[in-house]
Amino acid sequence: MSGRNAILLTLAACLLAACAQEPPPRPQPWENAQAGIRFYVAVGFEVRETTEEGCQFAVEASKGSDLRFRICVSPPRPEILLTQNDFVACENVKLYIEQALKGIRPTCNPGKAGDLFAYDALYARRLKDEHGKVRVQFVNHLFVPAKGKLVQVTASAIGDDDKHAQALFEQNRGALFAMMSSVRIR
Repeated sequence: MSGRNAILLTLAACLLAACAQEPPPRPQPWENAQAGIRFYVAVGFEVRETTEEGCQFAVEASKGSDLRFRICVSPPRPEILLTQNDFVACENVKLYIEQALKGIRPTCNPGKAGDLFAYDALYARRLKDEHGKVRVQFVNHLFVPAKGKLVQVTASAIGDDDKHAQALFEQNRGALFAMMSSVRIR
C-alpha cells in the first residue's frame, strides 16, 4: 500500500470513529406545572425541590456544594417592588439586598427572566459554612414581578474569597446564564 493510500485509509478510519461517538449531553427540561415553573437544567447539575423561608415553592439545581441555581416563588413583595419606576424599584431591590440578604455593593438594572421583565441584581455576601469558616458568595439575582407572585431566580458561586467566588462564577457563566435565560413562568 502506498503512503498516500495509508493516509487516506487512516483519515477514513478517524472520520468513522468521530461519527460513531455519542453526541455530548444536552440540558434537560425540568418543570413543575403546579408552580408554573419550567427551565432547562445544565449538564452536570442536580435538581431538587426544596423548602425555603418565605417561598411557597422553591427548586434548586446544584453542581457540587459551591455552584447553585435557585428559583423561589413567593407572594408579591410590595415593599421591594412598590413602583413601576425602574430607578426607584432598583433602589428598593438594592436596599432589600443590603438589609435582608446582607449583600455587599449590589447593582441593579432592568433585565429579563425568559420572556418576562425582571430586575437584575449582582452582589456578593459573606456566609459561614457548617464549620464556621467565612466564605464569599457571588450572586446574580433576578426579581421577576409576575401576576400575583414574585419569582426570584438566583445563580451563585461560593469561594474562599471574592476573587475565587467570582472566578468560579465566571468559569460556569455559560451554564448558569443558560439556566437563567431558559426560565419560563406561567
